[in-house]
Amino acid sequence: VEDCAQAHGAQYKGRHCGVLGAAAAFSFYPTKNLGAFGDAGAVTTNDPEIAGRVRKLRNYGEERRYYHLMHGINSRLDEMQAAILRVKLRHLDAWNDARRALAAQYRQRLRETPLVLPDEAPWARSNFHLYPVRTPERDALADWLKEKGIGTLMHYPIPIHLQPAYASLGWTRGAFPVAEQACDETLSLPLYPELAPETVDQIADAVVAFFDKR
Repeated sequence: VEDCAQAHGAQYKGRHCGVLGAAAAFSFYPTKNLGAFGDAGAVTTNDPEIAGRVRKLRNYGEERRYYHLMHGINSRLDEMQAAILRVKLRHLDAWNDARRALAAQYRQRLRETPLVLPDEAPWARSNFHLYPVRTPERDALADWLKEKGIGTLMHYPIPIHLQPAYASLGWTRGAFPVAEQACDETLSLPLYPELAPETVDQIADAVVAFFDKR
């Protein structure tokens, strides 16, 4: 099962994400590369059995009206959100191309800094939903950029094993040091299709200045 919540239009070895496994789950939350105006999502599959089960699960397990075969939920995509997504879908490739161009600009400008930058394998094509960079000085860099009027975000700052919801599993800090380090060091720089290249240069200048003063 593919988690494609942030993979709209991305490719793996020439194939689009969403067709690689038995099924794939997409999120169309408004902040995604392809977002509705409210909560929305979809499951893609070529397996009729999986498709039939998902159709039941999305509507309280109902096979036909008032006839329920399993426990389910109300997870139907309403017509308004579907119509919005249909219109926006035709722009997805262009939006992703714009993101890729901005990501390339970031890489060019920041490659001489101590930051760990997002990498892209030659057989992959990222949609750059985010532009996360890594540094042990994450918090100080975020504060510095905030002083310059540049907003950043810290996505997923707490690893799964340290979430209170999974405390019963008994994992403590130090159990997964690589995941913990990634969560402690990752900072997302601004990235969206309408972001002007001149603004990326201003952001990059501020990042470079931060490390120059260290």
